[in-house]
Amino acid sequence: MRFGLVRGRSPVSGAIQWFTRSVYSHANVVFRDGVVYEAEPQGFVRAASLAVNNAGCVVDLLEYKDPLTEDEEIVARAACETMVGEDYDYAMLVGFLGRFNFEPPASRRKLFCSEACMVVSLALGPGRRLLERVPPWKVPPEGINLSPLLKWVETVVPKTSA
Repeated sequence: MRFGLVRGRSPVSGAIQWFTRSVYSHANVVFRDGVVYEAEPQGFVRAASLAVNNAGCVVDLLEYKDPLTEDEEIVARAACETMVGEDYDYAMLVGFLGRFNFEPPASRRKLFCSEACMVVSLALGPGRRLLERVPPWKVPPEGINLSPLLKWVETVVPKTSA
């Protein structure tokens, strides 16, 4: 399993990058078989590949320095599957951009991209949490990149299939 950090090109991506002072505007979870899980405006979704929602964007792929076991991969995928269909957290995204220091009750059971990545890391148990002492809703896409548990693996630019 890898975490994808996306350098989006849309106006919304630009706003996220500007407010978070980062080149990244989006984060997702990418499995070895190519299946990607991510929070998108239509909710938390499963896609067949990075190209489905990230075509033409630069994506940095990071993975745990200490590789996940097969059982941990199963747990991570199960955590992703339980989130499929959850609503996108627009309210928290605005609060996140405004640097509010609270999570409104209406945001619970809703997700934005990097928050979902953090939830997956929490499901893996002690020693796999990407950022200790940081609630998932406080982590922007750049926060995933700051985890001492991860290493950069490769950079890709997914192409749409023609």
